[in-house]
Amino acid sequence: MSSKVQICNLALVRLAGNRITSLTDDTATAKLCNLLYDDIVEEVTMEGAWTTAVTRAELSQTSNTPTYEFNNEYQLPTNPKFLKILEVNEGEPGSTVYRIEGDKLLTDETTMKIKYIGRIDDPQSYGIQLRRAIITRLTAELAYSVTGQQSVTEVWFRQYKREVALGLANDGQQGSNQFTRASTLHDVR
Repeated sequence: MSSKVQICNLALVRLAGNRITSLTDDTATAKLCNLLYDDIVEEVTMEGAWTTAVTRAELSQTSNTPTYEFNNEYQLPTNPKFLKILEVNEGEPGSTVYRIEGDKLLTDETTMKIKYIGRIDDPQSYGIQLRRAIITRLTAELAYSVTGQQSVTEVWFRQYKREVALGLANDGQQGSNQFTRASTLHDVR
């Protein structure tokens, strides 16, 4: 079981920093954790296709028509909040032309199904690999403020990169193998 405070404390413990009891504590570390936490979660979640953050949706077409280039506009999901697109219309990669603009997806397609990275608001739903990456990134972000040493910050950022690579490799092993079909150009070679 994890909460935002527990995750922040795990990062602080790695730095031999003082623990917090709430993100609204009147301490420098609590204020920093409160300031950094949500942005770090979004950034780390967008690093790859963490299985706990991947979701699917069929988008609703809006009544607006884009001014030019595309014929249709679709509303991107808000629950969970859309962060990054992974796949559209389950076709061959690149077969669907689209553009993300603000909270809309523009395309000429008449239906739009997407697989995307969504924001996870409940820390208990992160999954162990994502949680470890968030803790490590938070540790790196807090390192200089807590220790006053740039070298400690650098060590934790290197550790974060390793944690993401290992975490995504392990996390990606869930499910059957997915094969990419060779394109016609590739077949000719």
